[in-house]
Amino acid sequence: MELRNLFKRHTLACLAGGFVIGLGVFGVGSAAMSFSGSATFCGFCHAMKDVKASYMISSHSQLECTDCHLPHDNVAIYMIEKGRTGMIDTYHEVLRDYPAHITLSERGRETVNANCLRCHENTMGEVHASRGVAMDTGGDCLKCHSRIVHGSNHLEGGIKVE
Repeated sequence: MELRNLFKRHTLACLAGGFVIGLGVFGVGSAAMSFSGSATFCGFCHAMKDVKASYMISSHSQLECTDCHLPHDNVAIYMIEKGRTGMIDTYHEVLRDYPAHITLSERGRETVNANCLRCHENTMGEVHASRGVAMDTGGDCLKCHSRIVHGSNHLEGGIKVE
């Protein structure tokens, strides 16, 4: 009963304290989410060191890794996929069984292609319009542009397009 009486007497203080704690948890969580999508964070893994090095000198280095490698359909799908890919990456990092040259899975390729079109929609709209082809024809951006961000030998920084 003591706790109940304490809460009754200090309701406003308890609510304010809860709000401050919630705000702190939200802030720390948001900062962690942002940091965990950065090249600094992704580059901590042994297998990603060369990938990070090439990315840092590429024309896309102002973006986060998650801008290209995670779906942006909605927040729920983004969070689920972030957790799924994070667990897969952690699993392979712990076992140290990444291949010498990391490649995208088919699912990852679809995600990256969708994000290429999301960011370059205006440019691609013009290209497709001039060719008379709809944007959703399932084109593969990476078929011709796979080396723009990560280069051809993981030390080059990709093709400069500016």
